[in-house]
Amino acid sequence: MCVIAVSLLMSMFCLRSLADPLPLNDEPVPGWPELRIETHYVARIAMRGHCLPVPAGTPIPDTSLDSCARPDFWRGVCDVFIDVQSMRRAELLEHEKMRCRGHDYRDVDRLAEALRAWREQGENRYADMLDFASLMFVLEPLTE
Repeated sequence: MCVIAVSLLMSMFCLRSLADPLPLNDEPVPGWPELRIETHYVARIAMRGHCLPVPAGTPIPDTSLDSCARPDFWRGVCDVFIDVQSMRRAELLEHEKMRCRGHDYRDVDRLAEALRAWREQGENRYADMLDFASLMFVLEPLTE
């Protein structure tokens, strides 16, 4: 019985750690524009569709992600998508807001690359993903 309880506790800890946000840089990407942040609480399949770039006709893979930020430089908006099952996790929203403000993951320069591609070639890297609006089930945040 103790072995089962220990196994359950370990698996819960491991699952939790997979969903924890990755550490961010202390400073935003230089020259990052101010973007209006729009938060969307959506069903997991819709969140995965917005967060993972997949070619048309390809199944959306499962992931340990519970949220993501998608800057759209043309509209001046950064869309935050959070799995509705994780909507009470305030640290996810704060993490994605920091991403919207230009804080990239440590040792990664994806946001800097996206900003450079937009400025040099007009490529709106994160916004040019597939449109999953038809899969989106938007829920209003819980108020207490």
